[in-house]
Amino acid sequence: MSVKRAVTMGNFDGCHLGHQALFRSLKAVAEANDLRPTVISFEPHSNYVLRGPGDPLLLTTTAEKRDFIESLGLDFVVLPFTRELMCLPFDEFIRKELIEKLNVSSMFFGHDHNFGAGGKGNYETITAAFPELSTQMLSIVLHKGERISSSAVRTALQMGDVERAQTYLGRPYRLTGNVVVGKRMGRTLGFPTANLQVEKYKFLPKGGVYVANARLADGRIFRSVLNIGTQPSTPGTHFMAIEAYLLDFNEDIYGQHLTLDLMAYLRPEQKFASLDDLIRQIGMDADTARNYNGNHWAE
Repeated sequence: MSVKRAVTMGNFDGCHLGHQALFRSLKAVAEANDLRPTVISFEPHSNYVLRGPGDPLLLTTTAEKRDFIESLGLDFVVLPFTRELMCLPFDEFIRKELIEKLNVSSMFFGHDHNFGAGGKGNYETITAAFPELSTQMLSIVLHKGERISSSAVRTALQMGDVERAQTYLGRPYRLTGNVVVGKRMGRTLGFPTANLQVEKYKFLPKGGVYVANARLADGRIFRSVLNIGTQPSTPGTHFMAIEAYLLDFNEDIYGQHLTLDLMAYLRPEQKFASLDDLIRQIGMDADTARNYNGNHWAE
């Protein structure tokens, strides 16, 4: 028989401090009882089946979620979320998907978690229907009296308040993807940029200029000026782009994986009267980014 598991399951978009409290409790109980702590993530987000793809945009992609959860020492299991799964009675779901397939013997619940046909699967109904399972429910997690939620993180990022988002996430907000070819204007201006292509439904914060830390595939970190927007001061078509100018860096990284951690919001994107004005402002932004030391996630 395979190893017994202690599990929690859900969308866990953002893996914010509320989720992390659940993960810590899961891991502690699992280790004390010789169980494997396992996070089961519904992919795609369950609301994509209910409301349609892209609603909501994702704070964490599947890969970002996996990287973070596994870094905490927990197993990460993807459970494909379909309309058929959604309509499955909760007791049938528990037996087939959890007990029979994953050998689950312990379950952890957030304070408001329910699932299965009609949303009838929750801490109370499962505890009553499966007395052989060890079950535990965690209380709501608050920050200064406010509930920590994925929606609260999105609201903060929509305002460009990355520091507030960090207090909910316990870490900087992250954008990941591959470096692709952009307009190639940055090198002409004296500030070569890496254009990041993120996954289709990734949530982007308020448009503008940010201080960011860029992590290359080899682990090196460079302070950066990040612009999220339509590049209104450059010629040609104005399309949404994520471009980072890495300070003290001049290498070809096209096609490579890049991670950008947002540290601070500097200013809104704006259209300059001339390219000289744009160059002057980028230089000032670079100086600000170089000297930024606003929080303990700076390195």
